Amino acid sequence: MKGCPILLRAGSYPIVARVAFLAALAGVLLLLTLFPGWLLRNLGVTFTHHGKLIHAAAFTVLAALASVGWMKHKAKLIVLLAFSGVAIEVVQGAQLIGRGPDVFDWIADCAGMACGISIASWTRRHRLISPPKRPGEYPDREVDCQKAMEPAFQKIVNCMLEAGWARGEIMRSLRRLISADNMTQKENAKVEAKLAIARAMVRAAGLSRGKSE
Repeated sequence: MKGCPILLRAGSYPIVARVAFLAALAGVLLLLTLFPGWLLRNLGVTFTHHGKLIHAAAFTVLAALASVGWMKHKAKLIVLLAFSGVAIEVVQGAQLIGRGPDVFDWIADCAGMACGISIASWTRRHRLISPPKRPGEYPDREVDCQKAMEPAFQKIVNCMLEAGWARGEIMRSLRRLISADNMTQKENAKVEAKLAIARAMVRAAGLSRGKSE
């Protein structure tokens, strides 16, 4: 039954990625920006030989986490991370920090961002449920929906079979669930219609009182 927990937790991945991104961003800014050079040397940490690799690795992680956490805001994230890379180099040039700016560090940051975004794109293509090809209606959208649903559907069925339920029971239960969902949607629509009528009547009553006064 290994597929079931993965299916149930899939929706929490963006939240986990956001928390991890914020923690990683704080760590990167602290290590690459605020730690004075003399303190890093006393701790035995040096960027002399592997500085570019460290920058690239840090921004690879940041870009990957950000892309998973905020999938619909890729352009804004690229700008944010690019600005963060510039800010790191500017702060490193301060006399108090004792570390010099390097444009090649920023280039390494951008290379890491590209790697991180590529990794996130690859994971999205291989995740359990694929999103629509584009927003809004388009030909064969329902066919794409069925294709996207099929892996998750098979996982649910396999989990139920492994738990001891018969395939016929599973299919009948699924049909009943679909029927119950349809009835719920219809009832919700009726309630919404009644609420809309009630709100309209309240507004009309308010207008009539205002005119009479």
